[in-house]
Amino acid sequence: MRWLIILIVIGTSTFSRADEVPPAPDETIPGMTLDECIAWAQMRHPRLAEASFQIDEARGDALQAGLYPNPRIDSGNPQTIGPQKTTILTTGLTQRIVTAGKLKLDQAAATEAARQAEWNRVRARYEVLTQVRQEFFTTLAAQRRQSLSEKLLLLAEQSEKTGSNLFKAEQVSETDVLLLRVERRRAELALRSNEIAVRAQKRQLAATMGVTDLTINSVAGSLSVPLQQFDSEQALLQIVTGNSAVQIALLDISRTQFLLRRAEVQPIPDVTVQGGVQYQYATNNSQGLVGVYIDVPIWDRNQGNIAAAQAAIFRAHANRESVQLDLTKQLVEALQNYQIAEVTVKSLEEGILPDAMRTLELVQKAYARGQFDITRLLQTQRSVFEANLDYVSALENRLRAAAVIAGLLQMDQFP
Repeated sequence: MRWLIILIVIGTSTFSRADEVPPAPDETIPGMTLDECIAWAQMRHPRLAEASFQIDEARGDALQAGLYPNPRIDSGNPQTIGPQKTTILTTGLTQRIVTAGKLKLDQAAATEAARQAEWNRVRARYEVLTQVRQEFFTTLAAQRRQSLSEKLLLLAEQSEKTGSNLFKAEQVSETDVLLLRVERRRAELALRSNEIAVRAQKRQLAATMGVTDLTINSVAGSLSVPLQQFDSEQALLQIVTGNSAVQIALLDISRTQFLLRRAEVQPIPDVTVQGGVQYQYATNNSQGLVGVYIDVPIWDRNQGNIAAAQAAIFRAHANRESVQLDLTKQLVEALQNYQIAEVTVKSLEEGILPDAMRTLELVQKAYARGQFDITRLLQTQRSVFEANLDYVSALENRLRAAAVIAGLLQMDQFP
């Protein structure tokens, strides 16, 4: 009778991989979805607003760079005011004529800077999307861990209660009851820790979305969502040619080339033309005034700025290569993490979890026959629980790595 009762008790406290843990692929939790989180981030994240204003700022600079200098009303000489016969009044207009297409080059360089700002907003958008996606899946995984802890605590409480009843009936020893009590307290501690982690993670997700005043009750989604298989060679080619960071670097090369041409034409002097009228009261005569002013580039031929502009071009080329290398490194690391997580998930699904469940089943039967003590049973149950936690972590790592890859490839649809 004793082994039959114990078998019934322990049988109610086992995990079912298909029902209890890990979550089934189609299991969802009512709450905020990933698409909703992304919509909030795109609407409220200050970094995206900042990037948009930087575009407006750069476009304004480009407009200003191409504007012609205003004329100036200029008397040419101080006015002579005295007795009527000694008074001489002069007025005129001065205009600087910009030569060698300097304004067009200034505007071209500023326009490239504005295009850089546009690509910078694209980069900021995908970086925000990546962060939101990662934090969303981390939050979802934290909820799954909390759910596992709740189920473990429920089972531990049921086992302790039944064990106490059996002890009163003198069918189990006090040691069994104490061990069950310790297991229940461990489950309580694990649950409290996970509850704290979930609350903190939801606040972290809201902050990542740029809406710290938003209260997130829960997130809805599946950790087992199917993902596309990323081709390493194609992904590397795509990232070194189409990523926004590369486009920004290419535009920087173009901008510095315009600045070099601008520096080279700077020594070509602008022409300042002045025209005016002078009236002398003494002779009652009026006369026209014409002046032409040209700087003579003898000593300052803009040598320093030309040298700096040439160096800037080489710097821009080196920066492009550096950006491509950095992106390649990030992608290779993300692909490695993704592949490791994929292998881990597959191993857990196809081997570790089924074997752990089968081991628990066998240990339960052996314990019921009196072949093992309760310590062996509790250790086996804990191993099954930890294997399911490992499964949740592997699914989380898989999604976080895939989110990084999607961000580097600048994918709008993910997963």
